[in-house]
Amino acid sequence: MTEILLGGDWALHDATGTRVAACPIPGDIHSALIDAGQIPDPMIGTNENAVQWVGDAVWEIRRTFTVSATNLAGRWAVIDLEFVDTFAEVLVNGQAAGQTETSFRRHRIDVTEALRPGDNEIAIRFHPAAAEAHDRAARLPFPVPWSVSNNRIADMNVIRKAQCHAGWDWGLCLMVLGIYAEPRLCLFDAARIEHFVVRQDHADDGVVIITAEVELAACRNAVVPVTFAFDDRTVSADVAVTAASGGSASLALEVRNPELWWPAGYGAQPLMTAQASIPGDTATRRIGLRKLELINQPDAVGMSLVVRVNGVNMFMKGANWIPADALPSRITSERIRRLLGEAQAANMNMIRVWGGGFYEFDAFYGACDELGLLVWQDMMFSCSQYPSTPDFLAEVDREVRYQVKRLASHPSIALWCGDNEVIGSLTWYELSRTNRDRYLVNYDRFNRAVEVAVTESDPDRFFWPSSPCSGALDYGDAWHDDSKGDMHFWAVWHEGRDFEHYFSVKPRFCSEFGFQSFPTMTAIRRFAEPSQWNAMSPVMEHHQRDGSGNGRIVETMTRYFRSPTSFESFVYLSQLQQALAIETAVRYWRSLKPRCMGTLYWQLNDVWPSVSWSSIDHALAWKALHYHARRFYAPTAVAARFEDGRLVISGIHDGRDAVELEVRVRRVGLDGSLLEEATAEAAIPADLAVEIGRFDAPGTDGFFVLDARTAGARTFDPLMQLAAFPDKPKRYELPPATVAVESVGGRFRFSVDAPAFFVMPEAPGFSGAFDDASFLLLPGEDRVVGFRSFDDRMPEAGDLVTTHLATTYS
Repeated sequence: MTEILLGGDWALHDATGTRVAACPIPGDIHSALIDAGQIPDPMIGTNENAVQWVGDAVWEIRRTFTVSATNLAGRWAVIDLEFVDTFAEVLVNGQAAGQTETSFRRHRIDVTEALRPGDNEIAIRFHPAAAEAHDRAARLPFPVPWSVSNNRIADMNVIRKAQCHAGWDWGLCLMVLGIYAEPRLCLFDAARIEHFVVRQDHADDGVVIITAEVELAACRNAVVPVTFAFDDRTVSADVAVTAASGGSASLALEVRNPELWWPAGYGAQPLMTAQASIPGDTATRRIGLRKLELINQPDAVGMSLVVRVNGVNMFMKGANWIPADALPSRITSERIRRLLGEAQAANMNMIRVWGGGFYEFDAFYGACDELGLLVWQDMMFSCSQYPSTPDFLAEVDREVRYQVKRLASHPSIALWCGDNEVIGSLTWYELSRTNRDRYLVNYDRFNRAVEVAVTESDPDRFFWPSSPCSGALDYGDAWHDDSKGDMHFWAVWHEGRDFEHYFSVKPRFCSEFGFQSFPTMTAIRRFAEPSQWNAMSPVMEHHQRDGSGNGRIVETMTRYFRSPTSFESFVYLSQLQQALAIETAVRYWRSLKPRCMGTLYWQLNDVWPSVSWSSIDHALAWKALHYHARRFYAPTAVAARFEDGRLVISGIHDGRDAVELEVRVRRVGLDGSLLEEATAEAAIPADLAVEIGRFDAPGTDGFFVLDARTAGARTFDPLMQLAAFPDKPKRYELPPATVAVESVGGRFRFSVDAPAFFVMPEAPGFSGAFDDASFLLLPGEDRVVGFRSFDDRMPEAGDLVTTHLATTYS
């Protein structure tokens, strides 16, 4: 195959044919206009409102390329397009060559007859997605409810574009257009590789059968030799292909006792190269060998939901992923890798790709393979209902089969999930409530089409119908039934319940739960002027997309804390209460192992700088939640809760071997004096949790400090330390502690003259993350913390700004 890359600067033209800017491809038209000074950056202030016209306009991008007569002679010429968003006509040398109507499939357009030796021009003309959505919705046999509470653009559910581009309760409305992967002109001989999937079958005796499933497309009838190479060995076969239906080959190799791929925290992630080749075309995959099962079986409680890798049942620790930016041009492999690396740094082992965005770029799944992050992969349907017309289901079938075959070789893919909250949406809309049977049948047809496409394309992996759901053909209330399936538990946020309400449920697997906070001051400085640094200012309210979100943040703050004295203190408290909410849930649910075997909080990242549920904000800065996550997701940890006036402590362990855990329990006065001390020890079996002890918990004269270490450790691990208040923090008369910071060998030593709670250092103007933050600091127990720079710039002690709970009150 001869390949001509078509990335780089294209010329952007408006509907009149006037050239308005250069448009880098891969990239989006909004970004091109921003770079050219034609529109303001929609991330800043309220500029989003001023750029809505861009998504409603017709745009065309053009460029020229050169093909030699030698390369054209007798070759099959195909334009290869992927991540095209969304409705576009492709013209080559003025001739209509093809069109795209979905952003979720690869488009391979035959341009053999349109090309000529020498210079050629390609033009891609984009049409507004909103207008097409309205037209398609009007042609449906009956109306299909769409996500009114999230989408500012109607009828997004009838087109195959990222649903969140029309807005969500954490994102702006930006109907982007463009091409987000590099286009290519491919010149083939007789055939090309259409799909290449590597399957693996693990026997109990250590033998693994590696099978290459290779599908070919052809421009003429021929016999094509197909070769599969893996682990320094090859196997080949001749395949008869036809122009009408192509051809396929299944080639197998045996590997004995390979080094296995493990999720993060359980072992290494060795990757090997698998390659399929035919004359003129080659496809390559990076493969990790592991046996992955999802155990969904009846038990004494109801029905389990357990991820088992290489025979080990594992607790899934992670978060939900949304697109890495609202402007696709800003989604780089470096940004993706940074976010996923920070997830792993917080001891996560699973990421859920949520169903309202898009099937992620190759860089995402490659990074998950390398980092040991399992992927819960939703199909791209969320919070609306979807048509079950024959043409829509045919497109769904093509989309799902393509994406599953594209991604199935990745060792990180743990399961395929049919949708996000579509079952639940049957009860959200008046139409579906009053016509329950019609819309239930409509959903069943739609979901069944997804299931068939998934299971026929990847029979080795588990298909989960929806999230949340109670299991196959079970349309029960998975928001409240904690005996089976995966749960979305939103009562604490949406219903304004206390954090302790998390103790009222014992989910088998909680795949969504969350609490909002403001972004870091690092992010706020990027989109708001100091005059707007008020939670209720126009700019701040513009960057809050949950209509009652700020009210819930303030109400919760008054419930747990005293009134902050500055905007910076307000931001700090919003992040602290977010961290404490999620920590309350995760530590408790982890203590329920093996009943509960997974928690994926909402959400890891942001698409723009906003008030949201993320633990890493749009500036890639860690919020307090992410620091807490690093501790509450630690492989060995403690959980604490107050029950009937007593402190209940559990030990938690994720690992293939049992551990001996020692926990020191101190009750400390507000002045730092030791009031009581006890020690508890427990043997924790592999991958389980056990109750360690119960201790009397008097009133507000003191608080508890839990320190833990495993057998053989000489000192207590700072990341295993946990402070516990018997009452709400606002009821304590906190001392005005003074925190001192000094540089020590490239790190920072923090010391204090009185107990300081949730000490949060910040390095304004520097990009990076601390080893730890939002920690307890006691007199005589200094904390030394490092700073990991993202850009090789290191702060000094004098650059740090340190906040703790008492500073927000004075």
